[in-house]
Amino acid sequence: MSREHIKEGDTVTVYFNNAMFTHLKNAKVLNVPCSTGDSWIFEDTENGSIHYISEGCTVIKHPNG
Repeated sequence: MSREHIKEGDTVTVYFNNAMFTHLKNAKVLNVPCSTGDSWIFEDTENGSIHYISEGCTVIKHPNG
């Protein structure tokens, strides 16, 4: 099992914990936040839409990444 961090180019699922809501089932990571105030940036692989997320969420990396 790989212990790599999530990085640009990985495929992930994004959940909003408090809403118990899956926001993106399959998304490509375009940006990983590096400091306070930065946003995650994801591309929805189903329709190509771009999502900037700066609030708390759970990001789960797909096994084949």
